[in-house]
Amino acid sequence: MPVTNYGVWKARAAGSIVESHADDRRSPHLSLYYHEDPNANPDFDPSLRDDNNNIPGFFRAAINIKSGHRQDSRLVYWVNGDFEQHRMAERLDNLPFGFRPLRGATDETRGLDYIRGNLFNTPSGRRLFHDLPGPDNDIIEVLQPEIDDIVEKQADIYLFGARFGSNDGIHDVHMNQGNARQWKNDDGVFQDGGLVIHRKDSNQWVGIFLAFASQAVHTDNRSGHAISSMTWDNFLLPDIIENAVVIKEAYVNPGPGQSRSVTLSNLMNRRVPLENWTIHSSAGGRQLLPLDYILAARGTELFEVPDCPLSTDGDIITLVNEEGLKVVGVSYNRTQGSRQGSPIVFR
Repeated sequence: MPVTNYGVWKARAAGSIVESHADDRRSPHLSLYYHEDPNANPDFDPSLRDDNNNIPGFFRAAINIKSGHRQDSRLVYWVNGDFEQHRMAERLDNLPFGFRPLRGATDETRGLDYIRGNLFNTPSGRRLFHDLPGPDNDIIEVLQPEIDDIVEKQADIYLFGARFGSNDGIHDVHMNQGNARQWKNDDGVFQDGGLVIHRKDSNQWVGIFLAFASQAVHTDNRSGHAISSMTWDNFLLPDIIENAVVIKEAYVNPGPGQSRSVTLSNLMNRRVPLENWTIHSSAGGRQLLPLDYILAARGTELFEVPDCPLSTDGDIITLVNEEGLKVVGVSYNRTQGSRQGSPIVFR
């Protein structure tokens, strides 16, 4: 059966708490705390949080920032910065503060639908892991600044999802159809979760939408069940920003007893096959990585690159996958390249 207690909650954000990899490896959330009084600005004190992540005086939105799918824990993240152009914006603006149930066939009673609602530019989605080293490459670093901004600017927010049975918050703030078998019972149409923001000072409307990379792109018009095996992971173009495998360092000017090499690091919690991956230099050098090599989860490995000369005057090093698509690239200058016997470390 579809998710229960589905609807939209109009409110004002007050603060947030995000769970990192160290806090919760299995099912981390971003907790967004909010209230229903547009004329109030209550003090937000995260130290008052109880064992269930509740804070007295506030409602809580439990926003998933990692999938429970064993093979793919990534989320897909879309932003529509021109949501005022969607016909839903005017309807939302007229809603009173509080929770409104949504379960109907008309525009006024329907909820969000990622497949049928034309809510965003579908190919623009980014597949993001929960918590990775490096800037702007995981869901925390992408989502948290948006949340901080709506708190600071006292924006109106519209949370779509399923209200808790205790009525003190909302969850399922993500796509709720095309689920893998374990969550198939939650499937339905026009019941997807999401966050719509209205910044009153600039009259800007922004929609933020989250799905799991393992969810299906095509679903049945009545049940919301998957009708093809294509998932968001299959559908979206490769995103070179994710940097799941990165170039950690390189010896471009090796000293006595050293070899020219490039060191790769896997930032993910799963192994990555590197068969037919290659390392390139800007001058056309090309080093094929060892056949059948698999880079361990969170592993680091040094690869000698005798077939890929790296200039001491500065160069660009690019890692390319088996499909010929760029995974990551780094560059260095003449000063870095002239230091013999020391690796160039890339951040």
